[in-house]
Amino acid sequence: MMRSPSGRSSGDDGALKATLLSVLLAASAASAQDGGADGGPLTPALSPQSQGEGERVMQVESFEGAEGGPLTPTLSPALRGEGAQGVDAGPPPAESFIAPSGPSVRVYGSVRGEVSVDSRFDSPRNVPMAENVAEGCFKATLGADVKWNEHIRLVLEGRAQVRLVTQRDFDRAKGFFEPMLGDAYLDVYTSKVDVRVGNQRIALGANAAMAPADALNPRDLRESFMAGDLEDALLPVFAVRAQGELGQVKWLAAYAPFFTPHKYTVFGQDEALLQPGLGPVFDTRRIDPSIEDHIQDSVLETKRPVPFAGDVALRVVSTGKFRLGGSWVWMNEKLPRVTMDPELSAVLSAQAAGRQVDPAMALSVLNRFQAGETLYAGEYRRSHLFSLEGSTILGPGQLDVDVTYSPRTTYFDDQFRPIDKSTVTWVIGYSQASDSPLVYAISYMGMAVPDVAAQQQLILIEPATAVGGARTAFLHLFLGSISYPVWKDRFELSLRAAFEPIQRSFALGPKVTFQGVEGLKIWVAGEIYGGPSWSPLGYFHRNSKVLVGLRWDPF
Repeated sequence: MMRSPSGRSSGDDGALKATLLSVLLAASAASAQDGGADGGPLTPALSPQSQGEGERVMQVESFEGAEGGPLTPTLSPALRGEGAQGVDAGPPPAESFIAPSGPSVRVYGSVRGEVSVDSRFDSPRNVPMAENVAEGCFKATLGADVKWNEHIRLVLEGRAQVRLVTQRDFDRAKGFFEPMLGDAYLDVYTSKVDVRVGNQRIALGANAAMAPADALNPRDLRESFMAGDLEDALLPVFAVRAQGELGQVKWLAAYAPFFTPHKYTVFGQDEALLQPGLGPVFDTRRIDPSIEDHIQDSVLETKRPVPFAGDVALRVVSTGKFRLGGSWVWMNEKLPRVTMDPELSAVLSAQAAGRQVDPAMALSVLNRFQAGETLYAGEYRRSHLFSLEGSTILGPGQLDVDVTYSPRTTYFDDQFRPIDKSTVTWVIGYSQASDSPLVYAISYMGMAVPDVAAQQQLILIEPATAVGGARTAFLHLFLGSISYPVWKDRFELSLRAAFEPIQRSFALGPKVTFQGVEGLKIWVAGEIYGGPSWSPLGYFHRNSKVLVGLRWDPF
């Protein structure tokens, strides 16, 4: 029943949501870089040559150990902290090993749980597309990292999550269990090139987590903006990746042959693309909660890219104090471009503008939908990303600059029609690169969409007041994070924040973490969203909530 209104969410707020998820979660990730590395359960130390490059790397890529003794990972002080929240997307250009006397195995894993309750119950009972007011999410990860010798390494990781949600008074309570393959790849190291084959995350761009060029891996858009972890939001994809050094230049080439879209929900979750404030066209209560989440993976699609017409990426970066580089990505967009029937588009645009919907038109759309008529087409278009990057250590922190140009990106106008526009995106970030109890990061992301026609409006990108003249549409986001340990480092006080100045929308994520027991962290956090209903962050204003969670790392 939700195929009809899904076009609204698949393009404008869907593409923006993918960007916001990366940006908001990255606010804390970039803060714990030690010259370009980041922390989390799967992040390694960088060699002295590669430190400070903004590379996101897998744990235990570089080892030191006494001859004949066990190998132990060498982690910098920043990597041993929590600040990076597990950004993890690919190995350093060259991994170095002390040759082991025999195979070594490292087992790692974690168990996490989080329960949240909305700060306000806005939706009345028994209305279509009411908000969820309580949620429980439980995740587990178990993996093995096998070093056979200095030339061969195997990583195999499994993940699983259980998610439970309910509307007020336990209406439409539902849940699902989702197992998935995590990082699972084979590394082969040679003197000239290192090759990785399998499920992996591939880093592109200078910024540790916000680089606009870093689009090869799909994202889990179901993750919370302010309280989620990047290790959960950034999904591994099957790919072949080669990298190495040529003189003073480090290079990377990657090919992902099989298409993997973003994971998302269209409706029925706090982070769904279609928020309750949009106003329902069809009564989603007719979909039973037991199958509601299971039908949404493909509800926006009518066609997927053929196998082996996959994504390609090339990257080169110089070495030295000032690192400059560039990359090219040719990829399928990870959210479908939805083209809708004119009647359906008119109904949805009337609701979005707060106008009364023509009952005859709404009935016509419903009757045609129930008769099996195709009212929309959802396909994945290909796009190029041309990027330049630079980074350097400046004072106590690292300065990163990324600029990406795309000649074609899908947006939606106020009539819910897809529009192809070129886009320029830039990110400037400054994050801590020295050992300090105070961990901080600040970033600015800007986006320019030229050649917007006088009567067009890019939904969620620009306000309705922008209509009236040909223009370049702009989006600006300021991100920040800060954390500090107190009371003999047993507690950590932290804050994530985001602000979008054009429509004055914002998001705040305060958090208090208790970490007085080895391997165990317990936290209380909040998420606060504000701004106009059709602003980039205000669109999710019904998601403000209080959270309690824990994480246990037994290995």
